[in-house]
Amino acid sequence: MNDDQLRKLLSDAVSDIEPDDRLEQLRSSVRPAARVVRHFHARPWYAAAGIVAAVICLVAYLTSVAGTRSNEPGFAHPGGSTATTIATDTAAPTPGPSAGPSRALAVYYLGTGPRGTVLYREFTSAPSSGTAVGQALAALMATPADPDYATAWRSGWLRSASAGSGVIDVDLGDVPESRPSSMTARDASEALQQVVYTMQAAVQRRDPVQFSRHGQPVATVLGVPTSLPVSNGPPLDVLSRMSITDPAEGQTVSRGRLVVTGVNNSFEATVVVRLRRAGHVYRTKPGVATGYMAEHLFPWRIVLNTGDLPPGRYTLVARNDDPSGQHLADFDTRTIFLR
Repeated sequence: MNDDQLRKLLSDAVSDIEPDDRLEQLRSSVRPAARVVRHFHARPWYAAAGIVAAVICLVAYLTSVAGTRSNEPGFAHPGGSTATTIATDTAAPTPGPSAGPSRALAVYYLGTGPRGTVLYREFTSAPSSGTAVGQALAALMATPADPDYATAWRSGWLRSASAGSGVIDVDLGDVPESRPSSMTARDASEALQQVVYTMQAAVQRRDPVQFSRHGQPVATVLGVPTSLPVSNGPPLDVLSRMSITDPAEGQTVSRGRLVVTGVNNSFEATVVVRLRRAGHVYRTKPGVATGYMAEHLFPWRIVLNTGDLPPGRYTLVARNDDPSGQHLADFDTRTIFLR
């Protein structure tokens, strides 16, 4: 699987400015200064609902495997009976000509939204020979491709993971049990949700996560109680309410028909996508997701015509509507290259 194909695994700003110094503030809260971590940040006519639904159903068929199903972002399948559901916009990756067998992994990273620290989803691939939970755990301690995202988990803090009997067990390394002074309570809570959402995406079930060390539950991790297995928090509290799925960060795409997909939850399902470069907005196109208001994220799809634009580096910005006018719109950005 080549880089472009890897980055195109899924077909799922408060304004047109880049995120500000909150990124550096979040990153500094987890640097080695107090046995902490590196940290983070993040960066809206109509797509026919029938077409989106058909694509989702086709994708589910192409990517389905045995086992329970969920339609949370990061899961490969729609449907399921879990209490917490989020629409997926998953597309089956096309294997590269020289690539060996691989699997797609959804990894959740920290970023900043109008409500503070939230989780953004990023996709990668790993050899199919390893375990999904082990590979996803390793990805949590790696640098995300998108520089607006970061992880709270330093190398060695997460040792191994296994799934079974309705619980995902994560064995810890030397991660602090108390919350470092440089981390906020929100940051620490989102850090644990990073692990929960990523592990659940790996096993494709909403099993809670037991944080343990040498087989025994750990009372606290980064100051968050963990004696009992930790469940995923409400999606609209934990996740960014706007997330671009495709194209991926740094992807090179041919000029012409640029399909932008993602998931969101916004007032009246509104999405606005802008394509900008050097302070100039070249394209602005609104659209709608397949739903809103419920405790879900809903897929959207917007097509931009870039055939007459010069090649080079551009920034895609997808944002939600903010009828309050108080700069509370969730947003996500991607750097892409037109050729």
